[in-house]
Amino acid sequence: MKYGLLPKTMWAVFAPTFKKNLHIISAQNPDAIMKNAHAKYREILNQVQEFDKGDNFILNILSAAMLAAVYLELDKKPNIEQLTEFYQCAMDNFVMRIYLKNSNQFTEKHQSTLKTNAEKSHTRNNPYSWQFDFRAGKDINIFTAIFTTCGICHLMNTLGISEIVPAMCHYDYVM
Repeated sequence: MKYGLLPKTMWAVFAPTFKKNLHIISAQNPDAIMKNAHAKYREILNQVQEFDKGDNFILNILSAAMLAAVYLELDKKPNIEQLTEFYQCAMDNFVMRIYLKNSNQFTEKHQSTLKTNAEKSHTRNNPYSWQFDFRAGKDINIFTAIFTTCGICHLMNTLGISEIVPAMCHYDYVM
């Protein structure tokens, strides 16, 4: 994946809260970790296949690459509970709060978009993306998304750090 505008913006938006919360998982120098992690982030993204136009899971892989880059730069690896807390705190910034406030996921339009995205997901061949099925519930407040392919799992397996996937999955429930 090219280190273009979107990956650079993602790093610029979230690096400050990642740095601010590093104390949760490490006593190492936050400046040094983030400097090295930024280089690692670019390196990770270089091995990620380009996403199809309109594939909205690109942001998920960018945040996964950020977490992986930071984790890989730690001398002493934290336990999964610490990493989960860190990731949740690191992702909690002004931009994310605005996004979540305006996501309107319990609307007919959003659910229609999810259904369309689920159908499109089965035509994707990018192992760093997702494939899933959408099932509407009995009312607008209930739906199920069943994922059969997960880009984060693929990325973390490729990097040899599959043990950190639960920290990222937990954040889905928080959101």
